[in-house]
Amino acid sequence: MNQMEIFKNPEFGSIRVIEENGKYLFCGTDVAAALGYSNPRDAIIRHCRYVVKRDAPHPQSPDSKISMTFIPEGDLYRLIVHSKLPSAEQFEQWVFDEVLPTIRKHGAYLTKEKLWEIATSPEALMKLCSDLLAEREANISLRKENAQLEGKAAFYDLFIDLKHSTNLRTTAKELDVPERRFVRFLIERRFVYRTASGNVLPYANVKNAGLFCVKDYCNHGHTGSYTLVTPQGKLYFAQLREMILLVS
Repeated sequence: MNQMEIFKNPEFGSIRVIEENGKYLFCGTDVAAALGYSNPRDAIIRHCRYVVKRDAPHPQSPDSKISMTFIPEGDLYRLIVHSKLPSAEQFEQWVFDEVLPTIRKHGAYLTKEKLWEIATSPEALMKLCSDLLAEREANISLRKENAQLEGKAAFYDLFIDLKHSTNLRTTAKELDVPERRFVRFLIERRFVYRTASGNVLPYANVKNAGLFCVKDYCNHGHTGSYTLVTPQGKLYFAQLREMILLVS
């Protein structure tokens, strides 16, 4: 695809896409707006790592050019996983199941020549359908794989940005798991134990290295210790979230 294509969706509006050396660049502002960000420019700055500038037709004057912000597929995923829009998953499906297959090099992008070929050749039509089906299946598999990787990256970005450790209750909220289930998981898997006084403290072993830190407190003459989960620990337990949710 040698020029910018515009893909429209009744729910998400228009997305401008450019193919460049076999890779796809998406208009960052279009994507951020479609995903419900109130300040698309700020969202791109905070979440996107590989922003590029490209000349594109001016929206109000097609004969003129304007420098616009475009992002690759990796940054597209980052905007998706950070979006609070309930339909963000549907947006992802639209892009990777419909938009990208439409512009793949093997013929799904229907030029006039390709339209004439499939109109006059049953074999060409069958090949196109076969290629589209294979592309769709490959995209579904790739999307699942990337979603797992980007999900981990999103957790990592979120927790490292916090730059501080948090108690078990706050950590459970950040992981979006019930606090009691989280604590029960930690006890059953022998990450922590409960003292006679009811405090929850981590075991001093190699497995726990870097996951927790313990702070002492003194309150109205009463002293004790409490456990905090470090940013490294949050990343670790984020990857075990599905296991935590299985705890009864």
